[in-house]
Amino acid sequence: MEREYSDALEGLVGQFEACAEGGGGQLALVTGGLASGKTHLAHAFARHTTRNGALHLMATGSRAERDFPGGVLDQLFRNSRVPAETAARVTRLLSELADPGTGSGTASDAGPGIAPPHAEARVLHTLCVELLELARQRPLVVSVDDIQFADAFSLRLVLHLRQRMAAAPVMIVLTEWSWGLPTLSRFHADLARQPYQLVELTALPVAAVAAGLAERTTPQQAQDHAAHVHRLAGGNPLLVHALTEDLRNGRPVPSATCAEAGPAFTQAVLNCLYRWDGDLLSVAQGIAVLDEHASAPLVAELMSLPADRVGRTLNALAAAGLVDGARLRHPVARTVALSPLPATERAHLHRTAAELLQHRGADPVTVAEHLITAGSADPWATGVLRAAAARATAYDNVELATRCLELAMDSCSDPAGAAALRHTLARTLWRVEPAAAARHHAAARTALDHDGLAVRDALPLLKQALWQGDLDTARGALRTYTQQAADDERDSYAEAELRLAQRWFYGATFTRGPGAPDCREKWCARGPHTEDPWTRAVDAVCDGISGSTAKNAVASAEHILKSCRLGETFLEVVLAALLTLIRGNGLERAAEWSDKLYAEAVRRGGLTWQAALGAVRADIALRRGEPGTAAVHARTALDLLAPQSWGALRGYPLGTLVAAHTALDDPDAAEEAVRQMPSDSLSPTVWSLTFLYARGRHHLSVGRVLAAAKDFRNCGGLAQEWDLDSPELVPWRNGLAEVNLRLGRTVIARDLAKQQLDRYRGTSLRTQGVSLRLLAATAEPPQQPGLLRKSVSLLEASGDRMELARSLADLSVVLRSIGELDEARAASWRAAQETKLCRSAIVRPEAPALPEQNPLAHTHSGIPASDTPGPGSSETTEISLLSDAEGRVALLAARGFSNRDISQQLFITVSTVEQHLTRVYRKLGVSGRRGLLTLLPNPQRQSV
Repeated sequence: MEREYSDALEGLVGQFEACAEGGGGQLALVTGGLASGKTHLAHAFARHTTRNGALHLMATGSRAERDFPGGVLDQLFRNSRVPAETAARVTRLLSELADPGTGSGTASDAGPGIAPPHAEARVLHTLCVELLELARQRPLVVSVDDIQFADAFSLRLVLHLRQRMAAAPVMIVLTEWSWGLPTLSRFHADLARQPYQLVELTALPVAAVAAGLAERTTPQQAQDHAAHVHRLAGGNPLLVHALTEDLRNGRPVPSATCAEAGPAFTQAVLNCLYRWDGDLLSVAQGIAVLDEHASAPLVAELMSLPADRVGRTLNALAAAGLVDGARLRHPVARTVALSPLPATERAHLHRTAAELLQHRGADPVTVAEHLITAGSADPWATGVLRAAAARATAYDNVELATRCLELAMDSCSDPAGAAALRHTLARTLWRVEPAAAARHHAAARTALDHDGLAVRDALPLLKQALWQGDLDTARGALRTYTQQAADDERDSYAEAELRLAQRWFYGATFTRGPGAPDCREKWCARGPHTEDPWTRAVDAVCDGISGSTAKNAVASAEHILKSCRLGETFLEVVLAALLTLIRGNGLERAAEWSDKLYAEAVRRGGLTWQAALGAVRADIALRRGEPGTAAVHARTALDLLAPQSWGALRGYPLGTLVAAHTALDDPDAAEEAVRQMPSDSLSPTVWSLTFLYARGRHHLSVGRVLAAAKDFRNCGGLAQEWDLDSPELVPWRNGLAEVNLRLGRTVIARDLAKQQLDRYRGTSLRTQGVSLRLLAATAEPPQQPGLLRKSVSLLEASGDRMELARSLADLSVVLRSIGELDEARAASWRAAQETKLCRSAIVRPEAPALPEQNPLAHTHSGIPASDTPGPGSSETTEISLLSDAEGRVALLAARGFSNRDISQQLFITVSTVEQHLTRVYRKLGVSGRRGLLTLLPNPQRQSV
């Protein structure tokens, strides 16, 4: 960076040359801020003058030696180039000085004299003569770096020499740190009585930084980093040089994405803060503690310093490039400034800062952050911490909200206030880790065991217990609440939402347990806000669990989903609303809402909501016939929370995962998922029923028919006992019907399928479609096509491609058995297409259809082998040129179907059919449909 001092150095060299050529004595005063390059310039000038024959005597002022008389003089004459006899005489003169406590005190502002006036004058004169004698032999240059720290006697010698060197080849170079108010005012006044050269060093411009980087690194690095290095260092040469060294040594330049600083830069900041005035470090510490809220008055009050001194120090730090405004430019400066502070003192500063900011009306979060850093708070801070937690929660900063509430609890002396804080803390933690929230209910759970549970703790404990599946605790909390809560203490909104959670997830088992009858009547009664729209909507969804789903339950579910907010609405209410839509044949609406709410949960960091909604999305994907997607969603959801945080809900994503792997014909993965939920860990909830049903499907898929029957029967028995017998939640009768088909018990299977249809006819299109397919397997051949066509129609409306593929495959088998080959082939191709779309291995093209009187009695998922060309057939040779889609279109076209008929059969647009046919004709080398008749064997042309 020496090039940037060329102008200053040339000015000093010009003065020296004039001095050496007989132009008389010269004086130069070099000023600049912290690490502005004064010392660097002084040493560069010393090298130049020494090379040109001058005797250069150099000393450095030091705060530690400021009270040592003649300290600078001693440095000047301890130079190997000074003749030994001269050095000896000077040493004797200094040792002969009188008692330093006696002095005139009139020479300068730097301090008292070191001897009586007559003795001091004699010594000064003799020393000055010694210096002038040295100048007789060759030009003499006297340099004092950091003159502001020089002792008083040395300052007087500089002035004495200045007055007597007019005709001598002597040059004095002094460097001084720029300060708001000079500490050497009288010295400056005496110095300025005669002409001198003032050299002011300022911050480096960007161009200078770029040039220096290019010299020491590479042109590309200079181009990439010059502007950032200049901004980071504030143009301070010392800091710029340090950053350059770090960059040259492969260290990254600190940035917004990389806060780590290299060793050279760290050491340079350390030097800036520790080398000069002690106020620098104190003010830097105050700035570091206050951070973005730092100001000169606030730092002064925090550090107990005069405001004017703080202002001057801030200016010096700004000139040095360490601060920008009143903020430290880089975190490393904050670390360096605070490193010498003991932990107790640092905590005290943060507590003081919090109180100062609170008195000035600062944001509660700002005050709270200081209290959290301090690790403790006084009682006055409880309200501030509570407000900060509410603000942090609103902005989804759960970690900050948690720390605020924990500290508030420690500082709160009011038991009721502490309980409210504990409930808020548990609710906040529940958003990301329900298991962690449970420990804040431990005291309430203990009080319940000893019949001492407070009413205010009852509902929060009830909610946590319902989530965890701890029904004994839930019933005890409910009993306390219903028996002790006065009418004006009841929370109708929370009651309605908890009643919904209890009813939807536990059914009647909750109010039939031990102790439940004592509170059933009051709990089931509507509260004083029955006419409130939200409460009415929640109650409507709550009532919708039993019997067929009422229209107002679906409408209320929509209203709930439109109005719910993460962190404010119970998640259980949202889940019940989504399941209500699913049960009410609103699969697409449920999918839209679950995707929307899931995206919000991801954006806001609500892990519990994200996990639960992910489980719903997995369920919906499975109901759409997309088992691969369902497995991904279920696994992702399960990975978001620890098993203990899922509580009773864990059976929901696990059941979906089992069902998805079963549909994907991956029994090993399904078995692994089954092992994660042992039978003895199943709680009495609807989620356990869904898991039992999925496990039964898995047993059935691997041939464990009796195990499947046991699971389906248990599922049905519990569903009826708990009043949760819903066809969309657990269609256990269909599962049991399929078991009986496998066992050849056709009559029992038919009865079960009919029961499933008759019990909830008109409610669940998906369940009805499956029931009709099973019923067709037990019916006489003439009845089978009609039943299966209706099954296909219902499943198309339900949106379940997987079950639709099964019914289409069965329809293909039945139609082939009665000679309807064209329609059979069309159904077969549609089944294959649906299977491909949902990527399910349930429908296997290679599965043969046996020529039995009832072709569905033992096969429910096979496309007839005759519909699929064998590897050696002539059709394979031609079809191999076509894609799957093109092959299906070509075969239908060869049979005489119109483009519109093909589009309806394959669920594609007419335009797409036309595009496929164009490519088919080109690949097969034919001009139209007639050409297809010769290339595709046995197309079975028909009129449509």
